[in-house]
Amino acid sequence: MGDFWIMAKKELKNLFRDKKLIFGLVVVPLILFPVMGRAISVGMEQAQGETRVAIVNFDSGQYGEVLIKTLRMSPNVTVDVVNASSLEEALQRAVAEKQNVLVVIPQDFSSRLEKNEKATVGIYGIFTTVGAGIKESISEGRINAVIEVLSQSIARIKVERLGAENPDAVLQPIATESRSVIKGRIVDVSPSVVSGVMASQSFSIPLIVFLMVMITAQMAAGAMASEKENKTLETLLTLPVPRTKIVGAKIFGTAVMGLVAAIAYMIGMNSYMGSFNFGSSGVTLADLGLKVTPYGMVLFVAAVFLTIVFSLSLAMLLAIFAEDVQSATTVVSAVIMPLAFPAFLLMYTDVSNMPAVFKYLMLATPFTHPIIDFRNLLMGNYLPVLLSVIYLGITAAGALYTTAWLFSTEKVLTAKISWGKRKRG
Repeated sequence: MGDFWIMAKKELKNLFRDKKLIFGLVVVPLILFPVMGRAISVGMEQAQGETRVAIVNFDSGQYGEVLIKTLRMSPNVTVDVVNASSLEEALQRAVAEKQNVLVVIPQDFSSRLEKNEKATVGIYGIFTTVGAGIKESISEGRINAVIEVLSQSIARIKVERLGAENPDAVLQPIATESRSVIKGRIVDVSPSVVSGVMASQSFSIPLIVFLMVMITAQMAAGAMASEKENKTLETLLTLPVPRTKIVGAKIFGTAVMGLVAAIAYMIGMNSYMGSFNFGSSGVTLADLGLKVTPYGMVLFVAAVFLTIVFSLSLAMLLAIFAEDVQSATTVVSAVIMPLAFPAFLLMYTDVSNMPAVFKYLMLATPFTHPIIDFRNLLMGNYLPVLLSVIYLGITAAGALYTTAWLFSTEKVLTAKISWGKRKRG
């Protein structure tokens, strides 16, 4: 094992000395994603700031004034009444005053309500720049909420005038109470909120696994092809060290780098995805009783590490048949990307809900296991994760053994892919 650790330390030193590699795999996700998340949070804070509303009232009845007073009493809403003789003139003045929204109360607003007819209020979102449109959307939502409250109040008054003792029971005869059952425990949170909290994990973990598999595979294949292209592989193979240890050390060093990068991406992505929960219910996975224990985290790290080892072994095996770096990256992308792509399917579905054939195909693919394992760990299901780690260990060992065996033969120097080139006679 002494030779292995010497080679592994050498590989790790070479990787960690590469400042560009460290910056791309570790520094960028730890800085870029939190900065992006903070920018989104700032944008959401600005969008949820004060809403400036311009109102033009063409109605001469009492209900138009009631609506204006209700909007003025609403929090985070500033109301400016516009005196205009037409809609076009009102829009021009609202744009000149840099208002977010123009509310138009029609001429027959009060008369329709008095006749028990439905009255319509116009809401015009004013876009002065091409952006995300979040501010205008939030402003529209606030005004709709105020109008909905006013509409319910007017309806309640009318129902009371008709002699109903409980207007709310007439207007809304059926009410619902939504709760969720998680790990056998009733949580006073609606399923829609729980789904929203879980959605971030369903998106981020598959993306991180896919990125890590592709980045580390390309990195390993490029390093192997570079040594063949620069004719340094022959020198490396003449060292008095078993070739299996050379392969193991190279894969171990790159796998450690990939694991560090995966952790960095998880931390950065978690900060980035957390920015989308701004202004929501504020419910977290821990609030729902869904959390990964230290024992579970050890299992998850082992699953991620073994997945990376498998991808690296496969990438180095494929790189042996490449003549240069470009062909190595091509063949690795052509083989590993289709194998890693099923991880994206788990963004939108659960493997347990798939037909039996697709379920076992997904479970046979090593790259899907970290995603499935993380979900099992959140639910406290450790046995499937243990079986997954054993399966990943077997597949990683098999891929590593195959690569080491091929490395121990002379095919490591002579194997190549013609890529459709014909030999000339």
